Amino acid sequence: MFSKIQHYVDFKSISPSIKYLSILALFTGIGLGYFFTVIVILAKLKGYNEGTIGIIAASFSLGLMSAGFFVSKILEKIGLYSTLFISITIQTICVITMFVYFNPINLVLNHFIMGILGGMNWMTMDTWVNIVSNNNNRGKGIGFYNSSITIGFALGPLLVAIFGTHGLFPVILCIFLMLIRTPIIYIIKEHIKKVHIPKQEKKFNLSFIKLAPFIFIAIFIGGINDSSFGALFPAFMINEFFTDRQIGLYFFIGLFMGVISQPFIGALTDKINKRKFIFILLFLHLIWPLFLLNFISNISIIILSVLIWGIASVSIYTVTLAYLGERVTIKELSIATSVFIIVYEFGEFIGPIVVGYFMDLFGNVGFIYTLICITFFSLLLGLLRSYIKK
Repeated sequence: MFSKIQHYVDFKSISPSIKYLSILALFTGIGLGYFFTVIVILAKLKGYNEGTIGIIAASFSLGLMSAGFFVSKILEKIGLYSTLFISITIQTICVITMFVYFNPINLVLNHFIMGILGGMNWMTMDTWVNIVSNNNNRGKGIGFYNSSITIGFALGPLLVAIFGTHGLFPVILCIFLMLIRTPIIYIIKEHIKKVHIPKQEKKFNLSFIKLAPFIFIAIFIGGINDSSFGALFPAFMINEFFTDRQIGLYFFIGLFMGVISQPFIGALTDKINKRKFIFILLFLHLIWPLFLLNFISNISIIILSVLIWGIASVSIYTVTLAYLGERVTIKELSIATSVFIIVYEFGEFIGPIVVGYFMDLFGNVGFIYTLICITFFSLLLGLLRSYIKK
């Protein structure tokens, strides 16, 4: 049975370069996954309302979005290795600063700076994975890479489930997990420098959105769902009297399912109609909130809802990025990827602010129905687009 699975996924067709990239992605995911979960829970326990928590989370996304306007120029000037090294180092300094001066203004400012540097890191890695792939193995490559960073994000909340958020230890662990990425990137330095990035278009161009609007609608909604869940699911569960360790465990379960599904999602992406696949993933984003709202006292249904969220959330990024990669030329990949992430991060920026606002107004139902309404509207637009094309 394992041989059949291995044949279907076909790891041998994935570029070896992506495997080194995935090492860095794994540790990036662990550091950020743990930090974001800890910071949201600490903010909630210190009495910050959902609107404030949403603004703090959104400031990171605003920074990520801003990076898309200049990352291609920086990449050409200082290269792949220096771009990754600088962004990782300064992010660590920002984390230390936030714990030393834990107040809303400092959290917003340093989340924004972390976002800019994280955007440089992220867009660079996404460009890397698309460049070393082709139309026959792009889905598998992106699925493998996306699994690595997502399993990191899953392990972060698992550490919260194990250690909790009280005392000095979580702060020390946050700083350590951010800091450890620096020696890792140095160890794989030679492999990074072997990646040849062709000369890229540097002129920022939003016309890629016109080329494939449904890709950008889908990833915009994916951004809203991802960031809103990450920033406000802990607040939602605290309001329902769940503990920090329970929240961390549920986070881990959902993301872990997203991780283990990615090799199969990636292989499936290379074989079926990507547009229809995106519709299915968006539809799943309508299902899990309804389960969570109506069966919050049923542990089995809570687990099912976070499993569905994990699969849909991680997969929509894999499928849309693969879809974009086959629609543009190699020299356009850096700019197209930047636009892709800007749209995704605009969703991540809008999501926590809007959802947090409606949670302040209506309580936990605001979390559920805001996400359902936004996702339903995107599906409607996609269906109308398909009808007009026909």
